[in-house]
Amino acid sequence: MAALAATNSATPSQRTSLIRNQLEAARRQAEQAQANEESLRQQVAQAESQTQNSNEKVRSLNRQLKQANQSDPTYTSRLQSGQAAAAIKTQEWVNGLYSAVIAKRGMTLNTSPSSTPVLNTQGQTTGRILNLSA
Repeated sequence: MAALAATNSATPSQRTSLIRNQLEAARRQAEQAQANEESLRQQVAQAESQTQNSNEKVRSLNRQLKQANQSDPTYTSRLQSGQAAAAIKTQEWVNGLYSAVIAKRGMTLNTSPSSTPVLNTQGQTTGRILNLSA
């Protein structure tokens, strides 16, 4: 009987085999999770690097824009002051031309010389030939 008991304990039971299989499966899942974690960390590092590169490019372009505005003052003063003398003279000329054409056809112009000029989003005058009564 003692010999029978020794051989019986030497072979693993079904329960022990099941536990070992579950343990191996858990180890594989843990290894896979670690591999996924490493992959995600690498993706995060790449995204952060791209973000830093993009931010540096934006800063560089802003510096270039400021330098260009400082070195080429062609339009800077007009944009800053919001007044364009040439634009007002052109508008007056177009208004006079339009008035002459309308008068030649026997029609009337629906503008008032005392009306204030219209400003666009950049603060520039855009014209007076508008029907503001509506």
